[in-house]
Amino acid sequence: MPDLIAIEAEPAESIGIAQRAGFDGLDIRFNRFTDAVIGFGVDRFRDEMSAAGLRPGYCSLTAQKIGVDAYEWAREIADLPRRAGVARELGYERATSVVLPFSDELDFAANMAMHVERIRQAADILADFGIAFGVEYVSPKSRREGKKHEFVHDLRGALELLDEVDRPNAGLMLDCFHWACAGESESQIAELDPSIIVAVHLNDFVQGRSINEQTVMERLLPGESGLIDIEAFLRGLVRCGYAGPLTAEPTHPRWKDVPADRAAKQTADSILSCLARFRGGATATSERESHP
Repeated sequence: MPDLIAIEAEPAESIGIAQRAGFDGLDIRFNRFTDAVIGFGVDRFRDEMSAAGLRPGYCSLTAQKIGVDAYEWAREIADLPRRAGVARELGYERATSVVLPFSDELDFAANMAMHVERIRQAADILADFGIAFGVEYVSPKSRREGKKHEFVHDLRGALELLDEVDRPNAGLMLDCFHWACAGESESQIAELDPSIIVAVHLNDFVQGRSINEQTVMERLLPGESGLIDIEAFLRGLVRCGYAGPLTAEPTHPRWKDVPADRAAKQTADSILSCLARFRGGATATSERESHP
């Protein structure tokens, strides 16, 4: 997603940015840009992506967080079939959202019930379009400190949530940052059914901070500090048989001062460098469809 590195560009402009940077694919927030894609022309947009050598990665179709207020969720769900129709016309088969690891209003049981209901709602609609819906757990302690009620914040909890959801097209968005903050292992990823993994994020820790001090809004490019064992993370993905997109998510305030083309190129190069260092066959197994 271009906005993950402070690139504010409509999808049509993002095609050129992604192509110049050397990405293989394009991620789109249809929850923001469906009207822009329709205005540009869906067929024209598909043709321009193809001409640029870009494949569909993953997309946002609902609210970025499952736990938004009831009014916003209802509004997002009402527009979901329209957004999903456009996304599917362009070949997108993967959509994601985030599970926040806390609530100041709902205790764990009530929050679980709300998430199960909402994920089922979204997954059921998206199933009609052949789109998988992946949810991301958020693990840093800094993200839930001082909150009244903790919620799902690790892989085990996310899998328990998905067991309750019980929808074949509901799965996970995995992020090496959250995997590392939760102290999880290569084997935990290797044991996953690859069909449950909808999308994958790569990034790195900031130097000079403990795991408990890492924050979601300050992450580095994949491999930049070397503090996250990305090779182990990728080995787990290869061992389980994942063959989908890899997207960098190096969210950090520094990007606001970096020109769009330079930010995109640095991000694409970081993914390619990680894969070049990796010796487990990730370049052959992963589609490497990615966009910042």
